[in-house]
Formats: sequence, structure tokens, C-alpha cells
Amino acid sequence: MKHLGTVAAVAVALAGVARGVPPPTVSWQDASHYVGEIVTVEGDVAEARTTGNTCVLEFAPDDPRAFRAILLLPLLTSLPQHPEQLYRGRRVKVSGRIARFQGRPEMLLQAPGYIEVVDVSGPPPAATVAPPPTPAEEAPSPPRGLAKDVQQRLAQVGGCERARARWREAGTTARERATTLSRCIEGTGYRCHSESAALAPALSELEWAEQQVEASCN
Repeated sequence: MKHLGTVAAVAVALAGVARGVPPPTVSWQDASHYVGEIVTVEGDVAEARTTGNTCVLEFAPDDPRAFRAILLLPLLTSLPQHPEQLYRGRRVKVSGRIARFQGRPEMLLQAPGYIEVVDVSGPPPAATVAPPPTPAEEAPSPPRGLAKDVQQRLAQVGGCERARARWREAGTTARERATTLSRCIEGTGYRCHSESAALAPALSELEWAEQQVEASCN
């Protein structure tokens, strides 16, 4: 029953964030005081790098104890091909539960609605500054928030029906994983950690899909 309670708590917390109930906002320097809690962390991304299926946002890359945010790329399907270029040198807000891994606070981001670019933090380091583009070469500014970006993308490609199809797919996945967890609990084997861990990201994806439906169909 312990695992079932944990999954229920995660589901309630994620649902609250997705419905627009804002968690408290803290600076990245204070994130270590909120381990185990769901908060919004705001700060300037000093370094971003993509490794395998993750994109790591570092707020103090020279401090191995500083807070960092980790984007799980397979679950963030609306990100550009090189997400590190979108976030490096920008002020962001990330929302989710802070955990502690190997002595440092970090947050795993499993849905695009839980990260937002809010401002430019300043020019990148001198070694990476490129010459200013000419007017003909200027690219459009990156989106201020991924939620807005996703809404625009959905509107361009058929919007409502695509969002509903994604919601149905997310619902099917969540139902299957919930069934697997239920069977494990009924089996009274007292070892359902992997089943409960698999359900949490499915619930997160379902909540995000619901936001897409609301943004595209209303």
C-alpha cells in the first residue's frame, strides 16, 4: 500500500500543476532547501548540454552541489533538435519535485509544460559569442515558453484532432500501467516499485496531453 500512496500523491501534485495551481517559486540557490517538495525554480542557465536522451541545465556548472534540471528528451517531443541552444544563457522557470542525487538537488522534467523561458539572462561567455547576424540572416527569437510554442504548433497542423489523438494514446498508456500496478498490488508480493515508477511519467504525459486539448479545442 505504501507504493500506491506514493503514486496517488504524485498524481495529485502533477494534476494541480497542470490545472494551473502554481507551486511556490524559489531561486535555484535555495532549491536544496526544498528537496522532496514540488516547487517552481527560477534562475539563469549558465550551461546546457545534451547527452543521450537527456538535456542537463546547469545553473552553476563549477559547483558539483548546485541545483540542476534534467530534461527527459523522449517525453518532450516538442523540443527543437538542439534544445541546449534554446536554454543556454536564458532565464527559465522549471516546475516539479526536487530530488537529491549523489549529494546535489535536481529536478527531472517529463513534460514540456513544466519548463518556461522567461527572459534572457545576459550574453554568453566571450568564447562563444558569435558576430551579430545581418538582417537577412536573423532567425526568429526562441519561444518564451514551450507551452505557447506547442499551442502554436498544434494550431498549424490540425490542432484539435491531433491533440485528442495524443490524449487517447496517453490515456491508453496510463491505463495499461495502472492495470499492471494494480495486479502487482493484488499479488501481495510487496515489490511494486518498478510498476509504480512507470506509472508516474504516464500520468504526467496524460496531464500534458489534456492541456494540449484545452489549448487547441476550446
